[in-house]
Amino acid sequence: MSNQVIFNWEKLLSSKRRSKDEEKRISDIWSCDRTEIERDYDRIVFSAPTRRLANKTQVFPMEEHDSIRTRLTHSNEVSNLARGAGVTLCCNSFFNNSNINRDRLIRDIPALLATIGIVHDMGNPPFGHQGEKAIQDWFSNHLKDNKEKNYFQDFLNFDGNAQTLRLVTSLHSADGYFGMDLTTATLSAMVKYPVFNADKHGYSKGGVFISERKIFEEVWNKTGLREGIRHPLCYILEVCDDIAYATIDAEDTIKKGYASYSDLKNWLEEELGTSIFFNNIYGKISEAVSNFKHRHGKDITSEVQKEVSVEIFRSLTIHELLTCATNCFSEDFYSEKHKLWFNRGEGIPYEISKNFKYKKEIKALKNFTKNYGFKNTSVLKLELQGRNRIHEIMEHVWLGIKNTDEELRTENHYEKYIISKISVNYLREFKRKYKEATRPEEKLYAKYQLLTDYISGMTESYLERTYTEMLPLYQSFSK
Repeated sequence: MSNQVIFNWEKLLSSKRRSKDEEKRISDIWSCDRTEIERDYDRIVFSAPTRRLANKTQVFPMEEHDSIRTRLTHSNEVSNLARGAGVTLCCNSFFNNSNINRDRLIRDIPALLATIGIVHDMGNPPFGHQGEKAIQDWFSNHLKDNKEKNYFQDFLNFDGNAQTLRLVTSLHSADGYFGMDLTTATLSAMVKYPVFNADKHGYSKGGVFISERKIFEEVWNKTGLREGIRHPLCYILEVCDDIAYATIDAEDTIKKGYASYSDLKNWLEEELGTSIFFNNIYGKISEAVSNFKHRHGKDITSEVQKEVSVEIFRSLTIHELLTCATNCFSEDFYSEKHKLWFNRGEGIPYEISKNFKYKKEIKALKNFTKNYGFKNTSVLKLELQGRNRIHEIMEHVWLGIKNTDEELRTENHYEKYIISKISVNYLREFKRKYKEATRPEEKLYAKYQLLTDYISGMTESYLERTYTEMLPLYQSFSK
């Protein structure tokens, strides 16, 4: 274990920003209205990419039902769970040996976890994981005869997590250089896959593009980490994300009418047999429904009873899973399991949700949503439509940018039109990278990245409108 990282919480909670040479120090934590890490949360909440999540898929594409989650509501809920987990860690003995002022921990730990919770899906393209796959497939076909295609692994394995990091460090920017200029603590904690596509260290995918390599090598250095090693609070984010979509997506599947509460109970019994975990929850649900009837002084309809039961099921399940996960994190951090966090070789990297006692329950809930939600015909149809739309728009946009120069100057009206559609932040970052490029493949990388920046930043409704607008122009120009 000589190669093992020693976690230093002073560095892990560094409030240094990339734009500043020195870290801002606060002598009295309660004398300031906001700490630097709390400011990170505010920067994320008020950003345009966060607002766009309201029109991106969580489970059900192009959803018009107001009570069904979007990617934004999912992110808010993950943020809420992560913040709660942070409060729990600060209130128990987890940080007793950290040598950090407890008042600072109480302010910064929950704020940091809330921030990485709300930002964790910011870079997802329209139609979620199907959108990622659509972008990957387009590049796979586009690059199949390119002798340098290994250089373009970031596109062949395009991932929303890496795009999130690119958004906050490079694209969303007033000055065109530091992005949102978040603290190094926030930047390092939000990296779910702290590796590059060329060297994954056992991870299933790379979580940082090579375009942001220098940025994240600097971030890891400032926080005492290195490539392949997660920030410990990232494990909390991951399990909160798992708990959220395992329970909440199941609730939405039922609210959509694709399954019933009885279907959920039957599914869990088939997957798990007799489950003490869920039987305890069912008992509490029955008691709560009886109290609900008593308060109203009459019987309630079966429809209301089912809705109440599903909501209580979600609430109690989340509470029990999160309590267990937080305890598991604390126990593993101070045990031999801690060594699993530094596994940089073959095998599956450590995950709390795969190592604590309710992992079967989480898996069963996910399988319920896969079976009743993801495999529903209407969902599959919309995902296929979204995939096709992404492919076609990528063709339309690529035709408009592939032949332009480093300043994106052109006399062609179609190319002028395409460039006019792209965010000035994206164009500014492209020009900077293109000018820095010294080899042809680096220049081509910059153009591919401009394409993926534009596509992944689209909302689903914007994608549909853009497709309708571009199609006749593309057909006319491509003849």
